[in-house]
Amino acid sequence: MAFLQQRARKGPFYILTMNNILWQSSRSFFCKRGLSLSLAPRSTRPASNVAFSKKSVQFEAKQLLKALQRQDVVFYEAPKGAKRTFTLMYVCSAVQLMFWGNLASLAYVTYSKPESDEPDAPNVLAPKGQRMAIAGGLVLLGVGVATAMCLYPWRYVDKLILMKGAEQVKLVTHAKWIKSHQVKTFPIDHLSCQQKVFTGAGAVGTDALGKTTSSHIFLRSKGQRMGFMLDRKGKFMDSKLFDGLWYTPKQKL
Repeated sequence: MAFLQQRARKGPFYILTMNNILWQSSRSFFCKRGLSLSLAPRSTRPASNVAFSKKSVQFEAKQLLKALQRQDVVFYEAPKGAKRTFTLMYVCSAVQLMFWGNLASLAYVTYSKPESDEPDAPNVLAPKGQRMAIAGGLVLLGVGVATAMCLYPWRYVDKLILMKGAEQVKLVTHAKWIKSHQVKTFPIDHLSCQQKVFTGAGAVGTDALGKTTSSHIFLRSKGQRMGFMLDRKGKFMDSKLFDGLWYTPKQKL
């Protein structure tokens, strides 16, 4: 709870407050020298709307903390069509296993080589060890292809749930059959991402900005090499609050 309160205080509204202080200081500096300082283009929104936006962020953080004292809160949900897409990927991975398995069986049964170095020498079955090596290589190739196709849904987040008490986060993925990959639980302060969810683009402000941002957010946990993917097209409870909780800029060397 303490971490959530701290990041909520230093979230987007904290940055806006610091920007206002810097703006007032720079304006005072230029005014003393008889210069004018303005922003171009000026915002067309009334000042009251901007203030209301700040208050709404603070209000959402307070409401979230109150809700987490009573129950779990679903903070993110993947797009509805994702389940159908990953079902198709699982079917394709199964087809790959069958294809490479049959190919390995065929290689073991029929792989042959010339009996001698003579041009007209008849073909005979290759030694058993050689046939087993070729068949095993084909099986491993099929398993590798199928595993690669399964890694995507295994790291694709279906739901991000803030657990009661605001100390832990539950990530529900699209993994099947292996329960250890279906649900992952982490301390809330062990997660981070290096790209903001809120971009201001699109209907809800989370669309990617051309080549500067990707279509997925990669949420990483301490001690794990691979991150988890969140689709920008998914439903975020509050994208600005998400950034306040887990956005960590890249550190320049």
